Amino acid sequence: MALAKLYQGIILEHNRQPRNRKRLASATHRARGHDASCGDDLLIELAVIDGRVREAAFSGQACAVTQAAASMLTEWLQGRPVDEVGSGLERFRVLLENPAAEPDEELGELNQLRPVGAFPARRRNALLPWKTALRALQDPGTAAS
Repeated sequence: MALAKLYQGIILEHNRQPRNRKRLASATHRARGHDASCGDDLLIELAVIDGRVREAAFSGQACAVTQAAASMLTEWLQGRPVDEVGSGLERFRVLLENPAAEPDEELGELNQLRPVGAFPARRRNALLPWKTALRALQDPGTAAS
């Protein structure tokens, strides 16, 4: 798979016009994720009410894959019960690590990141927003990576 194909389509769209890239004034949970090897520095903010993620946003500096993954993830998170986020991460990880895996209907648009799995460094980029969101949910108000 050529690296050029990796950055086509939906990944480029989410990088150029990321959804939910903003600070979230109503955030009840937040965490910062950092990848020193590529310089990604991401802040995930969530507004959780009655056990559901009502709003999700991200900010910071990140490569195209991390930014696209954060954009797609913040869309996916909205309206989800908090207790589904961990299993969502595991489903997403299977999608990245197993090229033969069928698309996971539950993950929706996040399936478009599947080609990233062929590149270990990019896989780490795609997982950073997920890990950061989980850390925010486990420890509200976390600011360090």
